[in-house]
Amino acid sequence: MKSRLSSALIAGSAAMFVSTFALKTADLVPLATAKGGLLRLMSPWFSPLLGQIGVVNLWLRMGLPGAGSPLFQSGFHLVVGLLMAIFYAYLVEPRLPMADDIVKGITYALGMWLLNAFVILPLICDDISEIADMTLAGIFWCAAAHSVFFVLLALFYGALRRHPSHGSALLSRVVAGDPSPRQLTCRSQAHDL
Repeated sequence: MKSRLSSALIAGSAAMFVSTFALKTADLVPLATAKGGLLRLMSPWFSPLLGQIGVVNLWLRMGLPGAGSPLFQSGFHLVVGLLMAIFYAYLVEPRLPMADDIVKGITYALGMWLLNAFVILPLICDDISEIADMTLAGIFWCAAAHSVFFVLLALFYGALRRHPSHGSALLSRVVAGDPSPRQLTCRSQAHDL
């Protein structure tokens, strides 16, 4: 059995890849989705502290991208996704009584959506959603892309924890597009019987 941490990091990375791709495709349409809400919320709190201890000056002297750059925002998105995967592995997944990984992923997605809608977005814009900047299609696309992350995270994490060798095969086959994670999980469970 793979450790919780390694399973979370592998599953989180794979889920982030797919979810980020889904979010980036919205830019091709173009379709406005909620972008960078957590970063916008945290910047006023952490920027002064990081400036006082010299991190901002060091960061800029090293020529690293600023917080407004796409590269920084993508990196921040990846780090947050991996932290959410670790949070899932240690605190959420062990407390969810249901056996089905898809249900666990949907439950985690719903919890995070509610946290975002009722805590993070109101702190940023004093509103439950960024309706002024987003169409209904943008809201649904954003919710779907983030839900994909949580469901794939739960599927990949569950597969890696139950069957480390099957889990690796699951990830490589999903990234290659053959077959669906649900089919592989069901096949893996049937194989054990």
